[in-house]
Amino acid sequence: MRIHNINALLVIGGFEAYVGLLELSSARDKYAEFCVPMVMIPATVSNNIPGSDLSIGSDTALNAITDTCDRIKQSASGTKRRVFIIETMGGYCGYLATVGGLAAGADTVYIYEEPFDIRDLQANVEHLTQKMKTSIQRGLVLRNENCNENFTTDFIYQLYSEEGRGVFDCRKNILGHMQQ
Repeated sequence: MRIHNINALLVIGGFEAYVGLLELSSARDKYAEFCVPMVMIPATVSNNIPGSDLSIGSDTALNAITDTCDRIKQSASGTKRRVFIIETMGGYCGYLATVGGLAAGADTVYIYEEPFDIRDLQANVEHLTQKMKTSIQRGLVLRNENCNENFTTDFIYQLYSEEGRGVFDCRKNILGHMQQ
């Protein structure tokens, strides 16, 4: 910073950029060059920057999630008794799954911040079983990619498929980089 005569930092990035700025600011006592204004513009799909409400990119990701969920539900408009299990990005931050689930009308959302167990999964299967007896015969479940180490998207898909056998069938979709 001294060699290039940098007298301020504007950092655009995600959580790693945030941690980098914290390290720079904590080293100000040792290095006078770091005693410059430092500003961060959060730009991450995950929207996981402490102290910020929104990040550049998260709204676009939410639009992609909502559009994809709408298309998936529309594709099954002629199909009765079907549950879709959709995995979203977001790391250990459940923002995308939660807000995407609200926007898309999900029956349940699994996120890292709200631990769940097999009893919760069973209760949700029972909810969907009852729902299939009504006029709304489609279900939507969103799962954050890191919500649980053991209850993976494949596991939830297999559990719902087995427990819902004879009542509903399942389809899974991992959105992945389509959100970016």
